[in-house]
Amino acid sequence: MLAVYQNFEFDKKLIDKKALNIITKIQKAGFKAYLVGGCVRDLLVGLKPKDFDIVTNAKPKQIHKLFKNSRLIGRRFIIVHILFPKGRFIEVATFRRDINKTYKNGIIASNNYFGTIEQDVLCRDFSINALYYDIESKQVIDYVGGLEDIKIKKINVIGDAKLRFAQDPVRMIRAIRFQIKLKAKLSSKIKSCLYKQSSLLINISPARLYQECIKLFHNEYSLEIYQKLEKYNLLHYLFKQTKTDSFIKKSLINTSLRIKENNTISPVFLFAVFLWNAQNQRFIAIKKHKKSFYLSFEQASEEVIKNQQQQILIQKWMVNKIKKIWFMQTILENKNYKKKDELLKNSMFRISYDFFVLRANSINPELLDLARFWNEMQN
Repeated sequence: MLAVYQNFEFDKKLIDKKALNIITKIQKAGFKAYLVGGCVRDLLVGLKPKDFDIVTNAKPKQIHKLFKNSRLIGRRFIIVHILFPKGRFIEVATFRRDINKTYKNGIIASNNYFGTIEQDVLCRDFSINALYYDIESKQVIDYVGGLEDIKIKKINVIGDAKLRFAQDPVRMIRAIRFQIKLKAKLSSKIKSCLYKQSSLLINISPARLYQECIKLFHNEYSLEIYQKLEKYNLLHYLFKQTKTDSFIKKSLINTSLRIKENNTISPVFLFAVFLWNAQNQRFIAIKKHKKSFYLSFEQASEEVIKNQQQQILIQKWMVNKIKKIWFMQTILENKNYKKKDELLKNSMFRISYDFFVLRANSINPELLDLARFWNEMQN
């Protein structure tokens, strides 16, 4: 495998100093170490990376010995997290190689072993994510045509697309995210596989899909990603109860605007929006057979959330807040609610009000006057 080396001197302001210090220390100990993956890709297109991953020929225990502020992570394949204040860490992995095993559910498990850089590159998902940066020589090392794919804005899988998606179905939704983020095109092989293999996502743990879901929708282009996921039938295996409407579209646009303006966002809001219609429909069905509003509301909420948790994990603290947003909609729909002052002081009021306003500006225009009323109450 022939490597291509190209000189790049990136803006130092874009590179995490902690990552540079880690690489320098590993190199001084006599090992090779590189920045790798998404951080190199983002630097090449002029974006500031959010995370910096490092790969090296040093073994995990050797890395752990070099850094007192580190811990070993993983069972089948051990990596190292070097820890910093406020819960931050930088991941350092050893070059790996794959030996695959196929299971009855169609998933091909990768049993990782330590390897060389030439073997490591073949374990990576897309060519644009398989670039290594040597901070000493200021060279990007490319074994798989990643530099050219970044230049022409194309997403290509390393190796056989069908096999690589079977190894890890999460790669399918990552392909969509990278496509939109980089304004790139998917290869014809990727497109074909997305239609045929989307159902493999059911084999991924709800906890892992939660992390991927946050990456999908907590960004500046969440609506575009949502629409692509829907196009390739991937959305069904993330949110099978969700039906697209103007409320969802408006909320995703709002999320992107909040990110651009550096305002806070919450996964609670995202799940509350995506499941709102399902909760409403289930509540209406249950209320026909039960007299109690509260019992009907609670049962509907529990059933909808439980169904979602089969696909994507919703943590307990999130469940309670989602229910409060939904329940507070009924209160906000009542202009004559008696405990207005108490309501305005409620810690869940603002997020529930934002939810209400988005409803009024999309699926429930009849609520616009009430939205203005509650806005005036706050002032």
